[in-house]
Amino acid sequence: MPFSNKVDYIPNMPSGGYDPLAAQEQKKVQKKRWQVLVGVFLFVLTIANIFIWSRAPEYQSQAIMHFSYTTQNAQELDYIAQQQLSLNQQRLTSNSLLQTLSVKLREEHLIDLNVQQLRDMLSATASETGKIITLQTAGPTPELLKSVLQQWLSLYTSLLERERVSNGSDEILQYQEQLTALEQKIAQQKQVINEFSQANNIVSSERNDNRIPNKIKGLGISLDEAEAQKTQALAELDSINESLANGQMIERPVDKASIDVNRAAVQELAVELSALSEKYTQEYLQRDPEVVAKQQKFISLSKDLEQQIADSQLLYLQDSRRNLAVSVSKVNALREQLADFQDQAQDFNQKLEQYRRLDESLKELQSQAQTLKNQLVAQEVSKPFDAKISILEQPFTPEFPIGPNYWQDTLISVVAAILLAVVALLLFSFIVRQKSLPAGGTNFVVLPGQQHGNHYAELQGAEQAKLGSRAQPLQLGEQHTQQTNIRLLTTAECQGLYSVANKQAKVVISLLLSGVNASELSKITKGDFVQAYTQLQISGAYARQVKLTKQLTTIIEQLCEGQQADDLLWVSPLSTEDFCQIIINTGHDAELPYPEQLSTEVLRHTYLTYLVSQGVRLNDLEQLSGYLQPAELAKYRSVNRHGKSVDIEQIDTIFPYADSGIET
Repeated sequence: MPFSNKVDYIPNMPSGGYDPLAAQEQKKVQKKRWQVLVGVFLFVLTIANIFIWSRAPEYQSQAIMHFSYTTQNAQELDYIAQQQLSLNQQRLTSNSLLQTLSVKLREEHLIDLNVQQLRDMLSATASETGKIITLQTAGPTPELLKSVLQQWLSLYTSLLERERVSNGSDEILQYQEQLTALEQKIAQQKQVINEFSQANNIVSSERNDNRIPNKIKGLGISLDEAEAQKTQALAELDSINESLANGQMIERPVDKASIDVNRAAVQELAVELSALSEKYTQEYLQRDPEVVAKQQKFISLSKDLEQQIADSQLLYLQDSRRNLAVSVSKVNALREQLADFQDQAQDFNQKLEQYRRLDESLKELQSQAQTLKNQLVAQEVSKPFDAKISILEQPFTPEFPIGPNYWQDTLISVVAAILLAVVALLLFSFIVRQKSLPAGGTNFVVLPGQQHGNHYAELQGAEQAKLGSRAQPLQLGEQHTQQTNIRLLTTAECQGLYSVANKQAKVVISLLLSGVNASELSKITKGDFVQAYTQLQISGAYARQVKLTKQLTTIIEQLCEGQQADDLLWVSPLSTEDFCQIIINTGHDAELPYPEQLSTEVLRHTYLTYLVSQGVRLNDLEQLSGYLQPAELAKYRSVNRHGKSVDIEQIDTIFPYADSGIET
């Protein structure tokens, strides 16, 4: 049968063709999917509705309390009214009130409810805009709610009435009289303190804020500094005397620079004279006027240097003695001043302590006055805000439940059951898909002229190699076009090619099976390999990095040994025809059927099919293999038509042509 222009991709099938057991198994899986979907839906729906419809109905009763105040005061001090409203709300649900309510319900109504049960039943809500508190009670028994609410309302109103009666107005007058007496004492105490502070020159109760303590503190700091200077001067003088006693020559620090200059000049002349004495005899040197002049200059400079050092030593000693005398004098003077101020400080401390006692008495009187003011304000403010309580709504026996909404909850359970059923179905499908995946990778065969309507049984285990029995072999230099059927190699055939290939052929095969096209292959230089030859950098419009195997890294490193970065990888420039010939020769050595059908396009076609079979999207192929014409790209639409697409980061980009991993 001659080649047609159509290329069909058929997954590898058993040599026997169509498998009825597999089809039957597929039907079972489909039936199980329906069982999972319906079963999970009914299970969730049943459990949810049992819970929903088994709940008892909830009833609610309420009462409304209104707190009214004097109109004028309510306008001026409205925030106080809001505070009292919030306070009443908190007291209504306080533990003490609920405890009293529990006892009354048990004694008067024979209703046994503890504090926690009452707290769950009762709620008090204050209005944000008005002076209203809404009391509510909820539970499954309508008759019980009214009795509990009535007793709660009655108990609290009685409590407020008792507190209002117990608060007498005579307390305000008493607070005012006490406050007046305290203010008089405070004024007298302030006058005493002012007179005392002026008489004794006291500006503050803090000791360091006054003049005498500050002066003493300053003299103490100055005395410490003078003592340190004295100690330093004494140590310096002792060091000089010790050096002189040991016969050492000492120099003033200020004279050291000039002495070093003269010493260097003397040493320089000494070196010159020493060199001349070694070169000439003593008689010659004595007759040479220039040498005699240098000798006289040396003697003069040596004497001047000795005199300069002696003068510096004497001045250094005099300066040290002078500094010590000044330091001793300063220390003595500061000690005398400090002793004079110490006597004043003792008397000042007594006055300061008396001042502090007067000031503490004043602060105590002021604190008492402030306490009385607060109590007076609280009394004056609370009296106008003794609210008049009116009941806007009395407790009632509820006739209709407020919840739960059974039908709404039922609808929600239906939606939840559907969602959970779908999730369970997806999970089941995922598990089945994982179990059904073959152990190895998926290979595809290309069948020329095969129509989709034909059955797998008609294939009879057709092999890719049978392509060649009806195809014309490629001639050197001839390129595959979009209308040409392209042979697809199996993993075993690729491994066979690689196993018998030489180093150059291994590089060609490996790079073509890694996404490098023929035009890019011919331009590769040593500098394109990065990260210790573990990756190939492809430049241009479709720039990318190609990962290399460990075996290939070793081979390329050997081929690039001794080359420059701009040198081509190949010994001599190679064309696409050369690469095809290398592959054909390798196929012949590997004893592949119809090796003349092999080419760079065959290997590229095999690699692209390998990527698409893993789930790579067609539009992502160019990121791994470079430019593809739309017509060429369309040939791979049927490879993974029913498979799940994945991101390129999740696939293995290295074709398994050799048993080696990627070097990291």
